[in-house]
Amino acid sequence: MSTNTRTTPYTRRRMRRRRPVKLFTRAMRVWLFVFFCVFILIFVWLGYRIYKINRNDGDRYRKQALSQQAYTNTILNYQRGTIKDRNDTTMAVSIRKYDLVLEPRTLRTDEEDYAETLNAISGHFGVDRELLEKAVADNPDSMYVHLDPLRNLDSDVVESFQEKMSENKNIQGVWFEETFKRNYPMKNVACNIIGFMSSENQGTYGVEQSYNDVLCGVTGREYGYFDSDMKLQRTIKEAKDGDSVILTIDANIQQIIEQEIQNFQKNDVGANRVAVMLMNPRNGEVLAMATDSTFDLNEPENMNYMYTQEEQDAMTDEEKNECQSIMWSNFCIGSAYEPGSTYKPFTVAAALDENLVNDNSTFVCTGVKKVADREIHCSNRSGHGTLDLRHSLMESCNSALMEIGGRMDRAQFSKYNRLYGFGQKTGIDLPGEASGLIHSEEELNPVELATSSFGQTQTMTMVQMLSGFCSLVNGGNYYQPHVVKEIQNSEGEVVESVNPVVVKKTTTEDTSRKLRSYLKSTVEEGTASPAKVKGYSIGGKTGTAEKRPVSEKNYLVSFIGCVPAEDPEVAVYVIIDEPHVKDQAHSTYATKFAHKIMKRVLPFLGQYPSKES
Repeated sequence: MSTNTRTTPYTRRRMRRRRPVKLFTRAMRVWLFVFFCVFILIFVWLGYRIYKINRNDGDRYRKQALSQQAYTNTILNYQRGTIKDRNDTTMAVSIRKYDLVLEPRTLRTDEEDYAETLNAISGHFGVDRELLEKAVADNPDSMYVHLDPLRNLDSDVVESFQEKMSENKNIQGVWFEETFKRNYPMKNVACNIIGFMSSENQGTYGVEQSYNDVLCGVTGREYGYFDSDMKLQRTIKEAKDGDSVILTIDANIQQIIEQEIQNFQKNDVGANRVAVMLMNPRNGEVLAMATDSTFDLNEPENMNYMYTQEEQDAMTDEEKNECQSIMWSNFCIGSAYEPGSTYKPFTVAAALDENLVNDNSTFVCTGVKKVADREIHCSNRSGHGTLDLRHSLMESCNSALMEIGGRMDRAQFSKYNRLYGFGQKTGIDLPGEASGLIHSEEELNPVELATSSFGQTQTMTMVQMLSGFCSLVNGGNYYQPHVVKEIQNSEGEVVESVNPVVVKKTTTEDTSRKLRSYLKSTVEEGTASPAKVKGYSIGGKTGTAEKRPVSEKNYLVSFIGCVPAEDPEVAVYVIIDEPHVKDQAHSTYATKFAHKIMKRVLPFLGQYPSKES
């Protein structure tokens, strides 16, 4: 049988169709091979070109790239404004300090630099090297790492380290950031007035809080970049320092008063609370404001000034927080109480202005007065007998004051109560002021009117009482009390003066003149005689307020007065709250204390004793 296959027309057509496919496949292979070779050649050529460019022009291109990149972006801190007293004594100042900054990414690029730098830092600043190593290891790519032991460094320590850096070029990846730390040179003096800085660097309590916006400045920035010649170019937007605050407070007087308070608490009878305020009746300037609550402004959480370590250890966290709040607060503006008989001059002034009493008015005191369904006693249970208006104040007769108050209707009494500033904030430029609680016109029934007339059943603050009292003795001008005298910029130029503001007229000049005479008699011959200071003309009034609940027999005793009595330039207010004695109801604790205060501070205020004995 033949092996040849017979070719049919069909098979011949199929053979003709297969031949071009085989030819196409071969062509594709050739082209792919050629393309691959060309691609390899191009790749090799590009690689050669890149190598050549990098070898010949790499520095130039790197410079151009770096010229577009920010090298530094640093915040420039401002210096917070200073707080000074009226005599330019510095009470609070921000001191220039430095924080060390590590650049772990830079340090990790060279082992020799890494070792040299960490050894230098550890040896110079006395920091454990392991702490530095951990900071670098924990932040390997960071260019900005702080360590707490290397914050707030003194400038001399930093300068000596920078000398080492200039001598040893292997010290790399470390620089210093300028900052400021608040410092209070007088520590606890005027602590309740000045206030302190919080952990967030914001003013807390006192002037630091109320004038925070003034004391704060504006941060600046420093930008740095490399130009095409690889030179570091800097652009600086300078920080603007805060303005300084000049107080009306006299630091010498403030310190003397605080010393006397501490002496009373430690070496005299002591009390639950002792507080003193001095004010200029002619312009509302607060000259001093002190309490027994004291602490070091540089360590505001340290309670050692007020409590023993044993007392602190026995406190719960809640009790400790409460005690700190009391310690930091300002009793003179933030606490209200029943003032007692120091309120009586206000009642007398109101009745004089309403022509309900005069110098010739007389009042009979039998020791008790029936008001509505109650019997209200005078401090002298045996009675004072018949008294004129002057002697009603001199003897501090409750019965006479109840009769004087009773001659006013509720509308009149309420009007003057608010006119003197009670039941409302004075607007003093300190945070935390309380308003106190007084009777509304509708609540002034006969009993409430009677008790209010001699300073019970209504609450006031020290700043309210002293501001109102100043208006009674200065001719009737109610000045807004304030503790800031002026604002200065960082160059020491005055940018704002706090001028006296007469808020209202409280009484007539004639009534004021009479009251000054009555108050002088009260110190010279009446209940306030222990407040007398040899060589000075002093007017004033005592107070003995029975605290609630009355069954506990606790008292707040006080003295409010002015010097010289005829034309006052200084007003003083002393409070002794619950003297540490069994029989507390004696204003002599306050008058004797006021005597000590005035004897020491009046010469500092330009008030000198006359030659008369």
